[in-house]
Amino acid sequence: MLGSFRSLYLILTLLMCFFAKPVWSTTVLDIKNGCAHGTSCQLDGRSYQVKTPSNWDGKSLLPILMHFHGWGRTGRNVLNNPRITEATDKHGFLLVAPDGLGKSWDFWGKTSRDTPFAQAILKNLKTKWPIDENKVYLSGFSYGSAMAWRLACESGQEFAGLLAIAGTLWQQEDIECQAGPINITHVHGLKDNVMSLPRGNNNNPLKGIELWRRTNQCQIEPDTVEKINIFTCHHWTGCNSGKETSICLHNYGHTIPKGWMDIVLGKIKKI
Repeated sequence: MLGSFRSLYLILTLLMCFFAKPVWSTTVLDIKNGCAHGTSCQLDGRSYQVKTPSNWDGKSLLPILMHFHGWGRTGRNVLNNPRITEATDKHGFLLVAPDGLGKSWDFWGKTSRDTPFAQAILKNLKTKWPIDENKVYLSGFSYGSAMAWRLACESGQEFAGLLAIAGTLWQQEDIECQAGPINITHVHGLKDNVMSLPRGNNNNPLKGIELWRRTNQCQIEPDTVEKINIFTCHHWTGCNSGKETSICLHNYGHTIPKGWMDIVLGKIKKI
């Protein structure tokens, strides 16, 4: 009798393993391209990481989220962060995570070695995966968010939007974005003391995205204010450029808020 139970348990265990959905998908195309989860994509002496959605059929056009890691991290950390990967997997995005030299990003100076690197990644992706070129989004956290700002400012025409988290460029009044307007949603904690939000002389957190309000030709005051879970979102929807600008604030510190990526990627999927 005990032997029968053991046999039944073994059969059920094997069936569960057979039918279980893997956390990471590896398609024939991933293998052909030579890089998927666990294997870096090599490009001109540098590298980036990718994760395809687990339910991807291997041929449908893929929207992209290019996400820059924080200081002291790598693209591998991005692929291992469930606050990012669960959302990209749920909403069917190809997650692309560049690796910064020295685990950091070059966004401070007049020129950046990382801007051409990111542009090269976009071109390389198009040779490896079927990309939905109308849905290529840019993101980043902390230093990576500042890098995403820099890239959007220089090459915004390559992206459908910027989804920045807890990192901005300072001295925004001295910056002119040569790429012009872009849709942008920025989220930041009011208690962030790592990369605090620029607030200007009046201690106004909305000044934190002054660059994009100006670039997108928006009026000074937001058109609407919306409460979404823990976030208070200020939206400029009537900008003269036709692009939308949003900043969502929360009362926590320097973090990727739980559930945030699901909210913004879900909103994109409805467009």
